[in-house]
Amino acid sequence: MAIAPLKREELLPGEGIILRKNANAVIDLREAGLSRFAFDDLMWLVGMQGKEAIGGRIYLTNYRLVFKSHRFNRVRGTFSVFLPSIEEVRDASFAVTRQVAISTGMQDSTFVVWGIPHLIEAIEQCRAEFDPAYTVELAALVLAEPWKIGGGLQAVARYEALNRVLSAARRRGDDFTGAATAVTGSIDGRCNRVDAAGALHVAELLIRAGQRPTIQ
Repeated sequence: MAIAPLKREELLPGEGIILRKNANAVIDLREAGLSRFAFDDLMWLVGMQGKEAIGGRIYLTNYRLVFKSHRFNRVRGTFSVFLPSIEEVRDASFAVTRQVAISTGMQDSTFVVWGIPHLIEAIEQCRAEFDPAYTVELAALVLAEPWKIGGGLQAVARYEALNRVLSAARRRGDDFTGAATAVTGSIDGRCNRVDAAGALHVAELLIRAGQRPTIQ
């Protein structure tokens, strides 16, 4: 199935792709406001009851983990999990379903993917090589070119595109905490947890950048 690749123009300055793998992003149907599948009562056999796997591809770069869905999904889009925000990467496989879970301070992202040991090793190596002091620089890059981050997974467009919010936040200069407040302020009652996931990942990066001293 054709999946749009992560193009060079979608990468931030100094960013390079290290690894790419076909993968499914696991979402909770109730949180996404989606109807159940006809055979959902059998999904517990593979640890997927009440959940849906959104087909696509993950890309590991020296800055982040990017998921891009393909167009044959009920939920579509792109979101990024930034390396400075990742607190744990673990094998979350259940029965025959091979899964990896990525935990940050705010949320967990789970992907169905093959080759988990190699993927975990690659992510951990990238995390180890990422200087924590560069978090401020990465946040500045995101604010400078917010359209490269993606608007998250969305069943329908229910709130202002994330890149518009970030573009407005750029006027705050290096006030990353203020920018994070602007991003989280775009999440209202019309947004479910799946809609908001992409925005929350960006907000978490900005919050962490606001806690770091500026690089001299």
